[in-house]
Amino acid sequence: MLVHLPHSSALEHDEARALARVFGEQATRLYPGEPWRVVESHIAGDWGSMRGTSPLSWTQVRDDVHAAWQVAKLRREGHLRDNAPVFDNAA
Repeated sequence: MLVHLPHSSALEHDEARALARVFGEQATRLYPGEPWRVVESHIAGDWGSMRGTSPLSWTQVRDDVHAAWQVAKLRREGHLRDNAPVFDNAA
């Protein structure tokens, strides 16, 4: 039995958002130490060539790219560590 599944635009959007998150992570390597406002001005124009066949515009993926950039930046700077003790300063 052969089953034909309809093409899902939601899948295309998920793939584009995943690509956008990878793009955000890579931006920390491309522009180390730069603030988001500087990074964004560089990579916003690059999204057109990075997105391939994705129908999503920069405006639609900007938040995904920014979130991934923030997490990657924190990780690269050593601020995301599972082995770091947690201190309660309220005590």
